[in-house]
Amino acid sequence: MTRFERTRTLVLLVAALSPLGPARSQGLPSGANSSEAMAAAAAGAALVPTALTHAPVLLTGRVLLENGSPPPHPAQVLRVCNSIAHSEGFTDAQGYFGIHFGSTATVSQDASEQDRLSPSVTAPVQVLPSLGDEAGASLTTDKRLLDCELRAVLAGYHSSSLPIKQLHLMDNPDLGVILIRPNGAQGDGAVVTAQSLAVPKAARKLFERAQQEATAGKTDRAKQRLEKAVAVYPEFAAAWCELGKLEVASGGLDSGRASFERALHADPKQVDPYLQLATVALWDRKWQELADLSAKALELDPVDYPQLFLYAAVANYNLHKPETAERNIERAQALDSRHAFPEIERMTGVILAGRKDYSAAVEHLRAYLQLTPNADDAADARSRLAEAEKMTAQVPAN
Repeated sequence: MTRFERTRTLVLLVAALSPLGPARSQGLPSGANSSEAMAAAAAGAALVPTALTHAPVLLTGRVLLENGSPPPHPAQVLRVCNSIAHSEGFTDAQGYFGIHFGSTATVSQDASEQDRLSPSVTAPVQVLPSLGDEAGASLTTDKRLLDCELRAVLAGYHSSSLPIKQLHLMDNPDLGVILIRPNGAQGDGAVVTAQSLAVPKAARKLFERAQQEATAGKTDRAKQRLEKAVAVYPEFAAAWCELGKLEVASGGLDSGRASFERALHADPKQVDPYLQLATVALWDRKWQELADLSAKALELDPVDYPQLFLYAAVANYNLHKPETAERNIERAQALDSRHAFPEIERMTGVILAGRKDYSAAVEHLRAYLQLTPNADDAADARSRLAEAEKMTAQVPAN
């Protein structure tokens, strides 16, 4: 999700639990940029601007399937540090990628990331340490980078983690290989489909250029290339989906929905169109539609998208199905071990408070505020926390 999409979704998650909420007539601001790429929502991560300083160093690596072949589509490469993900761009057609550390330029990133869905909160600008003046100076003198790893994001695949170790300028710039494997046994949507493999070269090249331009903030050019890609190959589901994301981010909710529906029609086994349509249903407060879309997507892939279980929990909570909502949020908690979606903690607290388990609700609401102290809904969360604490204090000790 882009920062704007994420903020709007957070507001609506709050509204879902309140008597009054923002109406759709508030609309989306025109001109909002989106560089969310295929399956970024699946990543469940917040992609934040990263300021890089001093002499640039190009580090390289590759993303490969376990059989040694490149991915069927360009994969997004994420640098994950303390559960916050930073987009480093995309692989080429052969799976190679490069990361510039120490550049004087500021590279703007935006999740899925999750898809993937992604992608959790907007964090402060993080500055990589200076490379220093001496040859062989440590690239990772800041201890924060010692906790970083690289991962690949591609819908329908699991990624291995590639730790960023202590690096020196004289070291081999090759970081190594990130292996991905299909989620074959997890659901019908966990394999590369025939439709995705049938994309002609011309359309695929347009798609790759569009991803690069969207990452660079050139959304108008990216949209034009995606429109050309689907003209070349009308069944190009990934291109339709990316086009829809850019349309939604620029205020075209209806045109975005239409593109997501085209993507779904082109390839009904891809999860991303369901995820995007579910997000639109959340914005429109269409709870039954949100529940149905989330359920269908989770049939296809019940592993890689904890945010879909969060969506299902919100939908069922508003449909007055608290037991189902609680089961959904428990699954979201189990899958989101990195806390890429802190809203899961908040929703858990709300559901637990609803069944009068106030002490457990306090624990989860506190966790949410620790993870996102400056969230847009922090005031509401603190109010709910205070109420849960008050109710806990009124319960007599055993």
